[in-house]
Amino acid sequence: MACPNSALLPMIQKFVRNTKDDWNYITPSAFYEDYVKKRRPYYLLDVREPKAYAQGHIRGAKNIFWLDLFDEKNLSRLPENKKIFVICYVGHTASQVMSLLKLLGYDVTAIKFGYGISPVQGVPVAGWTDYNYPVVKSQTH
Repeated sequence: MACPNSALLPMIQKFVRNTKDDWNYITPSAFYEDYVKKRRPYYLLDVREPKAYAQGHIRGAKNIFWLDLFDEKNLSRLPENKKIFVICYVGHTASQVMSLLKLLGYDVTAIKFGYGISPVQGVPVAGWTDYNYPVVKSQTH
């Protein structure tokens, strides 16, 4: 089966080849220690809904909701010559936004685990194994 949009494939291959060992992520602790405390220059993009942003955000963060980010007027707000960090609720959306912005040529890193706050009321931030759901262990040869 052919790739549905083969025009994008070279850009995606370049993105994958240029992915570093950190997979373009930084932990909240490393971001705080290496950038916030040391006052290194950065642009922090908070892609949560404006209501969540208003309830609490990192000082200096700019809020552009991820569904609105790729409008040209919002993209024009992003610096082209400064390191951009993306943060969201738990890191999933930031990861997607980071990938798309990197494909557009921005210097972007996602903050892993985000704010650590589930966007869904009453749903804890937990993964498959946190619920003790079954896993299969592969035999290595």
